[in-house]
Amino acid sequence: MQSIFVSTSEVNSARWAVALADAKVCLDYSPADLTLDEHSLVWVVMSGPWREHFRVALAAGAKVIAMTLNETAAEARTIIGLGASGYVHALAAPELLRQVKNAVEYDGIWLGKHLLSELLKVSAPAKPRPAVGEQLSMRERMVALAVARGKTNKEVARELNITERTVKAHLGNCFDKLGVRDRMQLALLINRDDV
Repeated sequence: MQSIFVSTSEVNSARWAVALADAKVCLDYSPADLTLDEHSLVWVVMSGPWREHFRVALAAGAKVIAMTLNETAAEARTIIGLGASGYVHALAAPELLRQVKNAVEYDGIWLGKHLLSELLKVSAPAKPRPAVGEQLSMRERMVALAVARGKTNKEVARELNITERTVKAHLGNCFDKLGVRDRMQLALLINRDDV
């Protein structure tokens, strides 16, 4: 893929040409002045009319890597959400730029290790899921335990002195409340949590 660096004259790095021998550096270009296609790897420095360059490159089918002077997890999230294939510091070392290019060329997404770990952090601890037994009524729990022991609906009905139709109704409620599809998943969940 042809690497095309799009920036303003204020942000220009000799590292780009050192890192990628095929690099074409376009300073202060208008988005209309660029010839891009699906074989282009466009490195857009986030200064000047970068949003328009970004949009034009994506519309041409090019892969886009956003380059910034101040990496933040929030900006990375936004940029990747807009369709970028990578997010890297504009003054990154040549070795890193080569790694980014390789990852993106093979349909990967590039984020630095630090940013990736920041993006994967959960802002608040997840609420613990209530135990299976706490989600079911007493009768549903009794039916679920019997089914988990391998009993048929008829055997459960006889054991609990209820109709098979009632067993089916309780099982349907168990499936809905616990988010399972069938008796096997129900049995696995019940046996895992020891209701």
